Amino acid sequence: MADFLNLSDFRDNVIRLIEAKFELTKLGFQEKIEGIAVKAIYLLVLFILSITVIIFLSILAAIGLNIWLKSLWLGYLIIFLVYAGILALFVFARDRVQNKIKEQVQQMVDENLNNMPADDAPPEL
Repeated sequence: MADFLNLSDFRDNVIRLIEAKFELTKLGFQEKIEGIAVKAIYLLVLFILSITVIIFLSILAAIGLNIWLKSLWLGYLIIFLVYAGILALFVFARDRVQNKIKEQVQQMVDENLNNMPADDAPPEL
């Protein structure tokens, strides 16, 4: 009777279908992770280049202030004080800055999860 209904083949086909669905889901997650990694590397390179530009512009501004103020060190002091002030703002507003960063990260994660096709959505527990 089992040969007539071909239940073993049906069971094998169902198992293969489930395995294929699992592989597709895994590939979807892998693609998302690769996309996030590419964005992270791009942002890291952009950050390093931006820091380099800021350093050279700061040196240029300090030298310009030195020439304008006819001093050997006053321009460097002014630029130092500007950066020290920015650092102080970040230190004293730490909670607000951290909350803002957390909101931005949550928004990026939500956007990535909402853009994920329904077939690639993580299983709900």
